[in-house]
Amino acid sequence: MSGTPRGEADEAFAQLAAFISEIPMLPWFAAAGATLTPSAIADAESYVAALGLAPCPVAPVAGWRAAADIAQRPDWSRDWWHAESAHEKALHRRGAARFGLAPLLAALTDVTETAAVLRDRAADGLGRAGVDDEALAKVAGGAAAQACHQQALALLAGSDAGRAFGAKYALFAAGHWPLGIVGGTCFVF
Repeated sequence: MSGTPRGEADEAFAQLAAFISEIPMLPWFAAAGATLTPSAIADAESYVAALGLAPCPVAPVAGWRAAADIAQRPDWSRDWWHAESAHEKALHRRGAARFGLAPLLAALTDVTETAAVLRDRAADGLGRAGVDDEALAKVAGGAAAQACHQQALALLAGSDAGRAFGAKYALFAAGHWPLGIVGGTCFVF
């Protein structure tokens, strides 16, 4: 492990193992379309702030079709997209510096393999709502898997730089799907 004492590395990878074991147990998409709690709104606001973006309204999304429509809108925020990408790259560099690239990639592969079930969880959520849309299940499951990947990077980077992804992951872990910033609004399904 490059640059990290053995005990610290063991602790970080133990945290990651606990995180990975939690993934299949969470209520993925179970709260999609439900009224946003004050905690969910606070997580969305924290997510936006931790990305370094200006505050924006947080709005609920009522159903899967509305979520699909929002996800396909052309007025999504490029600033939001670039901020997420920059944060992810910085965490990747920090994790590679702490543990070495090969151990980091192996750990992220474990997360990706575990998160592969999330497409099925999204399909289950769609089914509960009476919607049959394989493409939407794939998009939602992919977004959830990406949030797992980002949270794993945040855990392995071991710094406050991962706060944005911690807040985003908290929304998914609570059963929501944060759709991102579209038209100046942070939408949470």
